[in-house]
Amino acid sequence: MNDLLINYDKGKQTDLAILDFSKAFDTVPHQKLLHKLSQYGIRGSTLSWLTSFLTRRTMRTVVEGEKSEAVPVESGVPQGTVLGPLLFLCHINDLPDSVTSQVRLFADDCLLYRQINNYGDQEKLQEDLHNLQKWANDWGMRFNAKKCYIMSIRQKTSKFYTLDNHVLEEVENNPYLGLQISSDLKGSTHINKITKKLIQH
Repeated sequence: MNDLLINYDKGKQTDLAILDFSKAFDTVPHQKLLHKLSQYGIRGSTLSWLTSFLTRRTMRTVVEGEKSEAVPVESGVPQGTVLGPLLFLCHINDLPDSVTSQVRLFADDCLLYRQINNYGDQEKLQEDLHNLQKWANDWGMRFNAKKCYIMSIRQKTSKFYTLDNHVLEEVENNPYLGLQISSDLKGSTHINKITKKLIQH
């Protein structure tokens, strides 16, 4: 938020992509995650233990008392565990390396943004959206393009941005980490939302 406020105070436009992973914690491919862990220097008995932790799991369905055959679970970090969120962060840790724009990651929330001085900056942001899609394809993750949005702060020039061939909807406000971010960076939208909740209760 500080970067956005600095640009705003300077009268600069910032285009912001608010990105949503589709079933983020459920889609992490085990083998790709284990490869990354080994690249981070985790080897030997620790890597063997993590391999066992991730891969020795099965699932089955039960319909009207009838059980299906158990099948191995090949993706997803175990939710409800201490290690689950940490392993997810290890998997997405290199995402910012694939782009030149600024990235903010918090769990499965992702913001991609860039100060816009000219049309070339907008093209670079679009290129970074393509780069993020390629990163997701390479590492077995998916963005839910229909739940990804563009916000332009101090908009002077407009542009349609796309992700996975889907034109991203431009919004004037959107929730992020419990706050309502608005294109004017004022707190009135967030305050109004909280006030309405208080009145309802």
